[in-house]
Amino acid sequence: MTDLPGIFGTIAPYIDDYGYVAVAVIIFLGNLTLPAPAEATLVVSAIYTVSGDLSLVPVLVVAWLAAVLGECAAYAIGRYGGRPLAIRLGRRFGVTHDLLDRAEAFYERRGTVTVIVGRFIPLLRRANGLVAGITGLAWRRFLVANAIGAAIWVAVWTTVGRQAGSHIDAVNTVLERVAPLLAVVFVLLVIAYVVRRRRRRTAPAEDR
Repeated sequence: MTDLPGIFGTIAPYIDDYGYVAVAVIIFLGNLTLPAPAEATLVVSAIYTVSGDLSLVPVLVVAWLAAVLGECAAYAIGRYGGRPLAIRLGRRFGVTHDLLDRAEAFYERRGTVTVIVGRFIPLLRRANGLVAGITGLAWRRFLVANAIGAAIWVAVWTTVGRQAGSHIDAVNTVLERVAPLLAVVFVLLVIAYVVRRRRRRTAPAEDR
């Protein structure tokens, strides 16, 4: 399907040549902190199930397993690399022990929901497993949230692909323009939250 627009047309030849293997590899990498087009791959593979080039059930199973394993691998890197890895790689971006303490407290309170919902925010999806591992989110909690989030994520984007039809150009626009914009908005909200918390911590008692 070389006539697919944008990123879909870029992914299609790989699925033409390698089928389910391409689906598995791209989705795995997209959940292992790397900027691989995982959502677009799900959409294209779903379109191929409509045309009969792929089968729906294998696509769902392969995509779900790849998503779960990719985020588990990211979790393992964060867990065993730990804080030294985070401090070393993030020092230039303001990553400190204090920031990690707050991240750990946040994941302790809302880690399960964050892992599930974070699947739908590209930037957060790439960092989800890594941060969960670094902050020490319990393995069982992470695995359950990871499996549930992956199932919902795969189901949503597969449904989008199967229903895209004549709206495929609009879907491409969402993935290429709207999703990055949402990621930027998310980063700005996080920065605003961190700045606000720091001001509260450093403000004199009488000003609070």
